Amino acid sequence: MRVAFHLDRFEQMGDDRLEVAGRWYGVRGLRFVRPALTVQTQDGERNLLALLEHKPWAAEEGEAWIAAFPWQGESPDPDQAELAVAPSVVVALVQDPGAAPASTRPNLRERLQESEARARRLDSEVGWLREEREGLIADKRATQEEAKRLEAELREVQSATDAAAGERDAAQSERDDAAHQLQAAFGERDAAVRAREDLETGRDGAVTERDAAVAARDAALAELESAQRERAEALAGREGLIAERDEALEGGRRAFAERDAALGRGSGFPALSAADLDRQAHAPAPRGGRVPEISRTDWTARAIAGGALVVLLIVLIVVLRVL
Repeated sequence: MRVAFHLDRFEQMGDDRLEVAGRWYGVRGLRFVRPALTVQTQDGERNLLALLEHKPWAAEEGEAWIAAFPWQGESPDPDQAELAVAPSVVVALVQDPGAAPASTRPNLRERLQESEARARRLDSEVGWLREEREGLIADKRATQEEAKRLEAELREVQSATDAAAGERDAAQSERDDAAHQLQAAFGERDAAVRAREDLETGRDGAVTERDAAVAARDAALAELESAQRERAEALAGREGLIAERDEALEGGRRAFAERDAALGRGSGFPALSAADLDRQAHAPAPRGGRVPEISRTDWTARAIAGGALVVLLIVLIVVLRVL
């Protein structure tokens, strides 16, 4: 089957492009390159390469196909244009679907013209291929540079990742140390609480002992005061007894004096009056009198007072140790 192109539309779109739309027949297995459009104008022949927006311009049998070309000026006549999509596929753009394809010419001149046109198209395709090659080389270089940049970024990311992993491990270690320190602080706090409770318990016991010592001291003081009162009373009684003894002794001396006077008058001895007895020195108190009893009472009071003082000293020592 011969290659044929049915033109559906050939028109200028805007001020800067031409669009060619149609359907291909007999192109099964053919590989299209970048389409080229040759337009005959009053100023001469113009060779146009298709814009890249419809790339790759693959054709399906009988399906709609379109290509756009850059264009400046008035809209050209489609009968003055040829479309090339491969080195061996060149068709004239005619509205008649039955027109013969432009790949075959019956005479030598037409063949020569076709060869020249094909050469121009091939030159255009070679230029396009060079441009494509340069673009691909530039893309390759850009891709290589991008790959190098990405590799550098990857190394930086890996370095940052390693640093982050090191920081994470350090943070975990610090966290574990902080947890251990927290547990140790809790243990110290519990020990301090127990020690405080023990101190409070000891303080309560000391307060109890202090209260007991204070009570004992108060009791000892009370006993001391009682002993002092008893001693004072004993001293007062002793002084009364001494006064009574003196009075009794005085009465006895007077009685003896009166007796001796009475006896002297009867026997011829000089008599001693009471005044003479008063002028004589008083004799010491008899040993069998009441003085020794008073001395024993004084010693008892002194013993009680001494014992009270000893108890008071003991109580004060206990209080000082507790406090």
